[in-house]
Amino acid sequence: MKTGSHPGQRHPPRGASGPPLVLLHGFLGTPAAWDAVLAALPDHGEVWCPWLPGHGPAPPGPGSFDEAAQWLADAVPAGAVLAGYSMGARLALAATLRRPGAARATLLVGGHVGLATPSERAERAALDARRAAALRDGDLAAFVDGWQAQPLFATQLALPAAAQAAQRAARMAHDPRALAWAFEVAGLAQMPDLRPALAVTRQRVCFTTGALDTRFGTLAAALVRPPWVDHRVVPDAGHNLLLEAPAAVAQLLRVLTGGAVNAPSQR
Repeated sequence: MKTGSHPGQRHPPRGASGPPLVLLHGFLGTPAAWDAVLAALPDHGEVWCPWLPGHGPAPPGPGSFDEAAQWLADAVPAGAVLAGYSMGARLALAATLRRPGAARATLLVGGHVGLATPSERAERAALDARRAAALRDGDLAAFVDGWQAQPLFATQLALPAAAQAAQRAARMAHDPRALAWAFEVAGLAQMPDLRPALAVTRQRVCFTTGALDTRFGTLAAALVRPPWVDHRVVPDAGHNLLLEAPAAVAQLLRVLTGGAVNAPSQR
């Protein structure tokens, strides 16, 4: 897998192998966010889980969302399955649409397609600017507490205390000033509206959302366009399926790599 010197986790093929996998974490995440998903895969090809901009030891740059998407598009091996969660899903979709034919399929876990109107974009840009300012103040603990308190993540309160503690510890390991930069590079306000490109793509794209994540589920359901774009719903789960339902995500990866015939139901 030609990924240059960009840091991240790499995993060798397992079992009967398969196509390469490129797996992207979300905001405040780490490459290890995919560990439980990989543990649930009996077979997989070579895996690369890179650090995304502003996270961990990722080097400075790129300077814009478009540059980040292009870097990723160039790094994806031909025939790979590309998957991302949340911020990683946004970058995965943009990379897929920039380089048609490179990825075998793209799995978007809790993914967005970009804001549709200037007013939505301006509102989100203002919110992200406030968040970036809070991070630059250096109080990462307060920021993480506020981030985890969002209604979007309420379903995670039902998880074992150890899982919640491990996720918070991973979030607290980041540099808050680098995270502020990530908002300005890869935040939703910086993402172009990809609906027009998605509406004509002949790439295989699968959105997956938890049944309890009605916001992102409604968004994904409106984008379905067989046979190219579909939406799979995971029962009894919320936004972060890597944490709440890793086996279901693993099953979808098996479908997209040709290793299984069943998957969670489509809405």
